[in-house]
Amino acid sequence: MSASSSVSSPRLSRPRLAAVSGLALTVSLVGAAVAPTTASADTGDRTRTVNCASLYVSDSGGTVHARTRNCTVTWGKNIHDNVYWQTVKFQLLDDDTDGVCAKANAIASDSGKSASFSECDGVWTTKTATLNGRSSNIFIRVAYGSHSQHGKISTNIEAPSGF
Repeated sequence: MSASSSVSSPRLSRPRLAAVSGLALTVSLVGAAVAPTTASADTGDRTRTVNCASLYVSDSGGTVHARTRNCTVTWGKNIHDNVYWQTVKFQLLDDDTDGVCAKANAIASDSGKSASFSECDGVWTTKTATLNGRSSNIFIRVAYGSHSQHGKISTNIEAPSGF
């Protein structure tokens, strides 16, 4: 003889089934509405990049000795900490490899902070410097020779509004 067992499940009437289904849907929707979401953290950093002029310096005979290209200044600030910075980036070339090197300086007008660069091999070389502090202008000066004594040219990049 085999034992058989019967499990009966309660049957819900159609109105009751609809009510239970509706309740489950409501709980599901409410749960979805109040579920926590991942908040994106705002570091507070704001930047704006400004292009600057390509420069070249030639001697009295017209021979070009130093060049820049792809010049940008990225003005940065942190709105939470009230911290400011400027990142200067460009490529520098010693155009006449005669033993006199191309030189460049980036100077923050308000603080006087600066960065110096040189290139002596006749190869476009990327130069980058970050100058900390708030400044209204960045000057980039290009020359050639030791202590930038031979020829020089400069450009002035003004801070964008709000920086």
